[in-house]
Order: sequence, then C-alpha cells, then structure tokens
Amino acid sequence: MSLTHSLDQFHRYLTCLWTDISERPNALTCSEYGYLRAIERLDGDKLANAGGGEESCGHSDGTSGMGHHLQDIVELLKIKKASASVAITKLEKRGLIERFQCQHDARAQHIVLTEKAEEYLREEEAVYEASAKDIAKVLTADELKAFKVCLAKINRAL
Repeated sequence: MSLTHSLDQFHRYLTCLWTDISERPNALTCSEYGYLRAIERLDGDKLANAGGGEESCGHSDGTSGMGHHLQDIVELLKIKKASASVAITKLEKRGLIERFQCQHDARAQHIVLTEKAEEYLREEEAVYEASAKDIAKVLTADELKAFKVCLAKINRAL
C-alpha cells in the first residue's frame, strides 16, 4: 500500500472518530478543536479571567502576557485572517474564548481561552487517546516507539 493511500485511510479513521459524537457531550468540531488548541499553545495555557485586559500584552518581542492577537493564530494555523475572524467570533459566542483590548495597539485584541474551553479540550482529547490505544494494540513495543519518533520528526518538519 502506498504512503498516500495509507495516509488517506488514516485520515478517514480519525474523521470517523470525530464524527462519533456519542462519546463527546460538548462535541467541538475538528476546526473548533484546532483553533482552541492553537490558542492554548500561543497562550501557554493561560485562561481568561476578569480584568484580563489589565495584563501586559504577549507580543513577538517575547514579553509575557494575556493572550495573543488574531494575527498570531492566522500565522500558526496558516489560514486567512477573515476565516480566523469568523471562527473566533463563533468561539466567543459559545463562551470558549474571551477577547481583551490590547494596551499597546488600540486596534488589536488579545484572545484567551476560558475555563469552559479548557474543559471541552480535555473531553475532546479523548478522540486522540482512543486512537493512540487502537494504534498501541496493533504495534509491538518497538514499532510503537519508532512510530512516536517518526511522528515527532514529521510534526517538527511540517
């Protein structure tokens, strides 16, 4: 079987896991999950809190702070700003993110996860935990170790 065909099958397998919402009471879409995980990575697991707008900004100069700008999400996910804006608005309406005015740029807002989003992300991670268990069942210990090394290498490169 070619690598292309194998990747296609694996993609379909993961898609089926995502579409089985019976195990996922809050049922984020794959896209919503991706946005929330991106924000989580950018924010270093910071949660939204009252008065978040008073925190220092997290800018590309390395300063720590509360959340990141929409442009940071666009660059991380390699998507169009308009698409990200629509998705962020939907996540905000669901109470999964909050936005705070940036102190350094009146045109910008910081985007941070809420506790509700953290809860949803933990629940949704079960999709990947189930996949990892399925994979571990069919691979030997050595194969599983090699698979992890290969995935890590691919993820770093992509």
